[in-house]
Amino acid sequence: ALPHRPVSSFDDQMSEDDAVKQAIWQEHKSRQLRDLANLRVGSPRSTWRDLDARALRVPASLAVIASLLLGQGSPSANLTDSLELTPETAQAASLALDAWLTPPAYTAKAPVMLSSPAMVERLKIQPDILVPENSTLTLRISNAAAPKLSFHEISDSSGMTPEIKGLTPNSKTEKGQFQSETKLTRPLLARISDGSRLLASWRILLVPDTAPMISVTEDPKGDGSGSLTVKWKATDDYGVTALRSEISLSDNQDGGIGIEGNGIFLFEPPKLPMALRKAAPREEISSSSANLTEHPWAGLNVELELTAKDAAGHEGASKTVSFRLPERMFTKPLAKALIEQRRHLIMKPDEQGQMAEMLEALVTYPEGLVDSSGPLIAIAAVISRLRASAGQDDVDVAIKLLWQTAVGIEEGSLSDARAALEAIRKELERALAEGASPEKLAELMDKMRKAMDRYMQSLMQETEKRMRAGTLDQNPQSQGRAVSPQDLQKMMDMIEKLAKGGANEAAKDLLAQLDEILRNLQPGSQTLQGEQGDGQMSKMLDELSELMRKQQGLMDDTQRMPQDGGEPSDEGAGEPGSRGTSPGGLADQQQGLEGLLQEFMRQLGQNGMEAPQSFGDAGKSMDGAEGSLRRSDREGALGQQGEAMAKLREGAQGLARQMMQQGQGQQGNYGRDGEARGDDRDPLGRPMPNAQEDTGPDRDMLPSEQAIARAREILESLRARAGEQLPRLERDYIERLLRGLY
Repeated sequence: ALPHRPVSSFDDQMSEDDAVKQAIWQEHKSRQLRDLANLRVGSPRSTWRDLDARALRVPASLAVIASLLLGQGSPSANLTDSLELTPETAQAASLALDAWLTPPAYTAKAPVMLSSPAMVERLKIQPDILVPENSTLTLRISNAAAPKLSFHEISDSSGMTPEIKGLTPNSKTEKGQFQSETKLTRPLLARISDGSRLLASWRILLVPDTAPMISVTEDPKGDGSGSLTVKWKATDDYGVTALRSEISLSDNQDGGIGIEGNGIFLFEPPKLPMALRKAAPREEISSSSANLTEHPWAGLNVELELTAKDAAGHEGASKTVSFRLPERMFTKPLAKALIEQRRHLIMKPDEQGQMAEMLEALVTYPEGLVDSSGPLIAIAAVISRLRASAGQDDVDVAIKLLWQTAVGIEEGSLSDARAALEAIRKELERALAEGASPEKLAELMDKMRKAMDRYMQSLMQETEKRMRAGTLDQNPQSQGRAVSPQDLQKMMDMIEKLAKGGANEAAKDLLAQLDEILRNLQPGSQTLQGEQGDGQMSKMLDELSELMRKQQGLMDDTQRMPQDGGEPSDEGAGEPGSRGTSPGGLADQQQGLEGLLQEFMRQLGQNGMEAPQSFGDAGKSMDGAEGSLRRSDREGALGQQGEAMAKLREGAQGLARQMMQQGQGQQGNYGRDGEARGDDRDPLGRPMPNAQEDTGPDRDMLPSEQAIARAREILESLRARAGEQLPRLERDYIERLLRGLY
């Protein structure tokens, strides 16, 4: 705002060299210098307005600033990377990243490939990755300059979140390859970078592994021999691996709160063995039994708590159940007296001297009380042990001797035979569980047959002895389950066939049922009649097994059917189980099998049995499979045939239970004049209530030897086919079959 341009005109020169003019010019320049003292700089004037008339420079500048501040990594690192002269494509080509998540083995879940192209595309839509708890994150990076794996808190914001303290990846670098394995126990954001460059990041969420659940489904109870049976149900999201039971004394007893005598607390709690039939089942409904009548707590009120454990180490406990621990009932006077003194010695071990005097009084006049010298010698040994007692160990020995003596007096020779049979049974059960050789199993089966024959003979001798003495219990309800030696031999034969066929689990189940029957046997049990009925049941089960075999064969033929529905051959049409693979021929075979099922259901009605609902459902599935085959829909037919097979198996199990219940109903089911009616219905045709527990060889349908051999052939064929180069559809089908077999 200064006049006369004092800055730009300061260098002006005179055009004429005159003294007066020079004086005036000098005065002019002096004034200009004085004006420069008041000089101020004004605002700059840009020429961009002339060069960029549309102001495109403004959005371009904003884009540069946003890329620096909002991009991944720090602004300085982004600026450095942008100024690098090395081509980005050359660096990326030499770096290889592999990452995957491996769920724990007990979950049976497949690994998740994080670096696969499909996963990369999926993460663009759904960024969260869901895997089971305790999964392992594994990384492999090659040719990275400075690789680093870090774990951060998950946040909904896009900014950097803080690292998780206490969670350090287990990483190492060998021969230029970065490796890392980390077990994940919490949700996190995993970031993998190479120097200042972010390679990948994953939001990993965990599915928690819940604790198993177990419950007692029925009140614990004892059978005729006093054995305790506890029915339970255990479940877990991935599988139960172990079971445990804890029995403790209840504060509430018959006499009120508390227990008379402190000696009972000197004994360890009884043990109820519990085992799983399958390895790590997700759900199992079963029962556990043990004969605890010898334990000092027998007859007292106890509390039971069951605990289930899974592979992750989580435990779940059942509700506490209170009940009376079963005790054995003795009928012979001397045996009852010994048990009474034993109970007093358990409660008050300090009074062992008085117990010795009481026992001595029992044998002072043995005539009419003791019929042999064995019990006298045993009681004398107990008296001697009590008189010379040096502590609780001697008292424990005396308590054990009193029990053995009382059982020997009560059972006579039956006790030794029962003990020998129980020892062989336990050895056979252990051999089945350990997968012993066929020779070892055959040897043990032979020993058990002989031990069972001796036991049945001793049982008959004891029955005759009690009948002569007039002490045999004539009340049918107190007698054991009626069974014949022939029935037991059939069960033994079936156990041996199952073991030879490799079905050790089924053999163990049947052996447990046999043990339950033997425990319930009492002197005087009736002998089953009706061998003809047993033969009819066996014949019907064989027919059903053959029908299921043909349906499985037809399912295999359907799998071989061409996908395009072609008709290569009609050979074998109408013959169930033939190898024709044309849609029309297979449909005719399916129609024939449906007719066989209808005929089988009609025969059930003629024999006074009700066809299970599952058979009707199987018929509907067969009809649907026939329609699919006629439409050349192979996949639809396979699905309906698989449903038919499942319903046939379900119906077979229901039929076996129904047959067994009819056999139980025939025992003690008498007409007006004592004549047996031969079924399990009342005079009005209504079903009779089943008062006995379903036990024995007819609980489930057991396969015949022919069926076991056929199953073994099918399994070997499937294994061979699984190793061949097959189309994906057929390979998946074979894998599903193998998973079903296992």
